[in-house]
Amino acid sequence: MTRTATVKLPEDLMRRAKDYAARHGTSVAALVRGHLERVTSEDPSATAAPGPLAAFADGRLSKEQAIRQLGLRDHAQLLLALGEHGLRPPSLPSHELAAMQRTFVRLLKDARGDGTLHPRRP
Repeated sequence: MTRTATVKLPEDLMRRAKDYAARHGTSVAALVRGHLERVTSEDPSATAAPGPLAAFADGRLSKEQAIRQLGLRDHAQLLLALGEHGLRPPSLPSHELAAMQRTFVRLLKDARGDGTLHPRRP
């Protein structure tokens, strides 16, 4: 037996939910039903993040390894899976951030042509 439930949602949330459902070939009702089934399940593994997903979120597994082990198509699906389990993507280690910053500064100086980071004066 199925019952109808009326849920009041902010317009913006409803619009985003409809857009998401359309992009994923489903309905808002199916999204709500699926979420409620997961969070009310008596089986704790129904809501627990799969091992590789949790390992990726903790920074113990690379993006490529997580995608392969979870059988996902791409990084976008990996990010969706993280969100569905309430997990955030891992932060980059500080040495990788510093290397990215050095590369950016070098590229910016190269693009300016004069080795400076300051705007050119007319």
